[in-house]
Amino acid sequence: MSGQKTVLGENDEARSVKRTISPKQKKILLAWTMICGPISLCGPVLAQEAGSATSLEKITVEARNNPKGPDKGIVANRSLSSSKTDTSLLETPQAVSVVTRDQMDAQGANTVPEALRYTPGILSDPNGYDIRYDWLYIRGFNTYGTVWLDGLVLPGDPTNYATPNINPFALERIDVIKGPASVLYGRSIPGGLVNEVSKRPQAESRNELGIETSSHGGIQGTFDFTGTVSEGSDWSYRLTGLGKNMGTQIDRERERQLMLAPSLTWAPTDQTELTLYGYYQKDRPQDFNPRFYPALGTLIKNPLGQIPRELFLGDPDASVFERDFYALGYEFSHEFNETWTVRQNLRYGRSDQNMFLVLVNPAFAYQPDGHTLNRASAVSDDWVSSFNVDTRLEARFDTGAFDHTALFGIDYLRANSSTNFGNGISGVPPLDYLNPVYGGTSIPVPAIQRSGLQEQRQIGLYVQDQIRYDNWIGTFGLRYDLSDIDTQNRMLPGSPTVSNHDRELTWRTGLTYLFDNGIAPYVSYSTTFLPALGSNQAGTPFEAQKAGQYEIGVKYEPPGGNGMITASLFELTLENGLTPDPTSALYNIHTGKQRVRGLELEAKYEVTPELDLLAAYAYSHSEVLESTSAIAKGREMLRLPEHQASAWLNYHPDAIEGLSLSAGLRMTSSYQTDAGYLDALRIPGRALVDIGAQYDFGAMDKSFAGTTLRVNVTNLFDKEYVSHCLNITGGSCNYGAGRAITASLKYVW
Repeated sequence: MSGQKTVLGENDEARSVKRTISPKQKKILLAWTMICGPISLCGPVLAQEAGSATSLEKITVEARNNPKGPDKGIVANRSLSSSKTDTSLLETPQAVSVVTRDQMDAQGANTVPEALRYTPGILSDPNGYDIRYDWLYIRGFNTYGTVWLDGLVLPGDPTNYATPNINPFALERIDVIKGPASVLYGRSIPGGLVNEVSKRPQAESRNELGIETSSHGGIQGTFDFTGTVSEGSDWSYRLTGLGKNMGTQIDRERERQLMLAPSLTWAPTDQTELTLYGYYQKDRPQDFNPRFYPALGTLIKNPLGQIPRELFLGDPDASVFERDFYALGYEFSHEFNETWTVRQNLRYGRSDQNMFLVLVNPAFAYQPDGHTLNRASAVSDDWVSSFNVDTRLEARFDTGAFDHTALFGIDYLRANSSTNFGNGISGVPPLDYLNPVYGGTSIPVPAIQRSGLQEQRQIGLYVQDQIRYDNWIGTFGLRYDLSDIDTQNRMLPGSPTVSNHDRELTWRTGLTYLFDNGIAPYVSYSTTFLPALGSNQAGTPFEAQKAGQYEIGVKYEPPGGNGMITASLFELTLENGLTPDPTSALYNIHTGKQRVRGLELEAKYEVTPELDLLAAYAYSHSEVLESTSAIAKGREMLRLPEHQASAWLNYHPDAIEGLSLSAGLRMTSSYQTDAGYLDALRIPGRALVDIGAQYDFGAMDKSFAGTTLRVNVTNLFDKEYVSHCLNITGGSCNYGAGRAITASLKYVW
């Protein structure tokens, strides 16, 4: 398999064999493994040491999954994201969730949030049904604008509408690191880090064509080709693409997108590999509908009737949303010898967005009659870009009885964000939702009211050592970041640039013990930082927000089976957070403190060849410990349900060869999204059911080999629910996704 290398060591031996061998014996075993194959019983190996024949024990060498995929089935055993080294998830002292390509396909996920619906601790639709962005909250913290792709942060800004999303068809897997991750990645969200892993060239030829439609109408076509350029060539390629023109649950609205992801790998030897890649995505939704519904008529009953979930609230004369994202980069690795390996990832990406829309007035939604909605217009012209490079040197060596995997790294990021935004109510006609009438009025473009330019430069130096002694594994990491962010208000010519300079030291430590029966308890502590942009009322720049997390847990990987079960207890505390300045609503001050104490359970298990099981549960007890808001202090954090649970089964009945049946349940308890904590705006709990079926026509006739039909139904019973409400007077709420039926036909050869 392309990109996979076999290195013999205790990490790769069967866990049933526990013994210590000398460095010289390791070299002999490595040579023998290269001769008899990476996956075999090498039998009694005779090594000549110190002039005498020494009989060594039988060693079972296990196949290692590629830490970047592809993974067969729903279970992943290794990850590169959590340690930047090829490390078993069992040996990682932190909760890590992995969604594989097979899981995404089986569940019919067409967005990253949809792929993470069954992952504990994640609220995957905090802003409801939205085709533009990947809204995610991890352990109560918003990841928008701070998402990684292949270990490098994507261009993005929490205040910028150009922030891109990646189509999951281009991904091999999605890794979610729970809790702080700054020690390897620099600035990051306290709740966790999402690293999306792209499809890469494979040496084994594989070609795929697909077509999909849905109950909302429309069509989507996909292709994915990979293999060597020619037989015996050092070059392999991958070309992945997608084109869609699909309807949505909103009347008139269509989701239109074009995606292309080429990549080329050169591997002249087993020790050297270079991958060049690109990514392009063009989003042009037609008659895009901003999701701004009022609370009355959605979450709260309106005596005149509820607002239909499918109602188009915008206007065809002002329905422009255009976004173009592209990225170019490379991934390089070279093994100098058994000890030293160097890796470097580099990428430049940029996203441009243009928007002109009509939406329900966010502050005052209704006219006195109770069914006519006031509307406003909004315009933005934004772009974001990033150039980042991560260089790391890995060393694998022994010091006496200790085995080390040491990492020395430096990464650099230069990111820019340009925002131009304006809104207004002048010339925007109202809309009677009981009798909607569209068009016929020329809607003026509002003036720009907010214009800013942000430039960020960040350099991080980090070291990590994963130390193994017998069954003990210690993970220790330290990082120092120099982060400089300059923010310019272009609406006030001549105004001073606000500069935020942060010099932060972050660290983590963890300890794991591997029992021979596949059980691995662990304990860890990790820290993170997140720059806080801007300044207070006195003009003093904000310092970075800081967070720390204690975590204890246990993981179980059944010997001889394919599964991973994880239980973790954690306490995550954010300090130095921003809260409103009590003397002026226009400013913030550094007095915020929040805490989450939680339990997360996750099981992915191929119980039998016929049955796959996925189950998850998250309990989160959160509290706002310090705030200038008397209402918020002592209350729960926003957008963090106390309970979340899910279960999903995939069954392949022996009686009907080629058939797969699946069913899932997703449950969420009630939670708050309103900063005023109004009881009327509390989001009720919900339970949603998903089902699916797949049939491989090759089981019916070999001439149809590689042809599969898949049907998925999400929210089977079409439960109508509201995902968030920010205030009670304006248009600040949104519905969640209703029932959607998708059918796809795929041919692989």
